[in-house]
Amino acid sequence: MRYQHKAVPTTVLLAATLLAGCGSDGGSGTTVPVPTLEVRRLTENDVFDANPVFSADGAMIYYESDQTGNREIWRLPAAGGEPEQLTDHRAFDSAPDPLPDGSGVVFESDRAGAKDIWLLATGASAPVALTSGLDEDGSPAVSPDGTSVVFESNRDKTGGSDLWIVNLADRELRRVTTTPSGVYVRTADWSPDGQHLIFESNALGASALVVIPATGGDMVQITPDAGYEGHPAWSPDGDLVAFESSRSGTMEIFLVSAEGGELVRVTDQGGFWPQWSPDGLTIVYGVPTATAPEVGMVKILH
Repeated sequence: MRYQHKAVPTTVLLAATLLAGCGSDGGSGTTVPVPTLEVRRLTENDVFDANPVFSADGAMIYYESDQTGNREIWRLPAAGGEPEQLTDHRAFDSAPDPLPDGSGVVFESDRAGAKDIWLLATGASAPVALTSGLDEDGSPAVSPDGTSVVFESNRDKTGGSDLWIVNLADRELRRVTTTPSGVYVRTADWSPDGQHLIFESNALGASALVVIPATGGDMVQITPDAGYEGHPAWSPDGDLVAFESSRSGTMEIFLVSAEGGELVRVTDQGGFWPQWSPDGLTIVYGVPTATAPEVGMVKILH
């Protein structure tokens, strides 16, 4: 199975070589440690900075921060520089994901009472709601073509969560997964071609990464049941998935082939919420500190 959308100018050769060289044991999840490469801290403010993600052109990094005393959406230049606050509301704003054409950013917020998915258009004075109701909707991810957003929700479910997709043009909702009460399906990301979704779920056992067609269908588990594994992010060339896992005893960033197999550990000082740069050479992620997580980057290939 291939998920490639378009070729990346320089692919992630280091990780790909290590993954290929380790062989495969049918997905047992043997871990190969890899020294951290060129870690660079982007924020150092002793406040909560989380869920960083690159803009489609790689120039900006969007993230959430409580540096004003409340969780808001911010962005800063990927090369470093002054951050810019994008939202300002007494409710919390979290989990940003910018649209591919730069026309706005989606995020989750409880500003209407319950947690919904919102869209802040570039230049707009206020965001608009993409979902509504008393349900808890979160972790939005924009499709590669920019037409729809996948999110997790407990709507029409007595316990746990499933994946839904909202169309940006008409706000029409479509359910992707239907799992039993108590099963969670969350933090989804799109394959580069927009045909598949990867997410964390306990649907097939303990917490693991699972792939499903974006139209719904059979689930395929690609990581083993060995500790928590979540927040997956597909590489731009479709070959690899970055994710966070507690399998080493602390939360770290790992890589795995999009088809499953051996795992490569990328960080050794902790890490959360990985997201790829558009060229596939860098991962931005949450760096744990003594006080609160901050935003950092690790370069995968020199």
